[in-house]
Amino acid sequence: MTCHGLNCTSQKLIEAHIIPKGFGRLIRGQASNVKLTPERVGEANPQLGEYDPDILCETCDNILGLDDEYAIKICKRFEVDHRNLGQNVFELPGVDCDRFCKFILSVLWRASTSRRRSFTSVNLGPYEDLAREVLFGAKPLSDMRAFEVLIQRYRSASLDPTKLYFHPVRQPFDERNAYGFGLAGFRIVAKLDNRPFREGFRSFVLNRSNVFRGFFVPLEDCSEFESIAGIVRNNARRQAAFRQKRTT
Repeated sequence: MTCHGLNCTSQKLIEAHIIPKGFGRLIRGQASNVKLTPERVGEANPQLGEYDPDILCETCDNILGLDDEYAIKICKRFEVDHRNLGQNVFELPGVDCDRFCKFILSVLWRASTSRRRSFTSVNLGPYEDLAREVLFGAKPLSDMRAFEVLIQRYRSASLDPTKLYFHPVRQPFDERNAYGFGLAGFRIVAKLDNRPFREGFRSFVLNRSNVFRGFFVPLEDCSEFESIAGIVRNNARRQAAFRQKRTT
């Protein structure tokens, strides 16, 4: 396999994480992560996210890693530095929104490039080559007119959303083609569609307004929460059936 980085011919590939492993460390903290999959629920220590050994060499992974590190810093400072503007709207000052959005794009590009089953719904199609050029500095982010990012912040009465993350999946939004994932308390919506978001969303587009502004959303009202609940319920039923089988 050859590295997928721009104009790179290296065949010395590494275990490149789709969601950077720095986020795994941030989310895990001093405790074990709880890994939620359709097959099982259990502790995974250490569990720093899913990787693909067939997409990037170390040099190209490190180039993307610069924006990864910046995004981690933003996530770390949100709770202390954000402003609550009322009506469930927040702002975080002092953010380079284009750089944060490049990180979002890099997660989607890595997922699209990967052949891992977990990421089969992520396919950037005609935008994949342009995304590569943007990520490796050959073109500016503004050249990706179809790419727009909205950000939300989970709130929950039952879970700590900062200790969760969800893999990117295709998730149409506002009748546009889009991808969604959750990360360290944030819910991210990334549109790849030539139609712009409708008027009501445009002042919240990070890479257009250059203001890190979004909405608080209850985790329990999101489709992700039902997925978590369904996995836990299914796992509980399997465990009960296993215990019954052992006692008969």
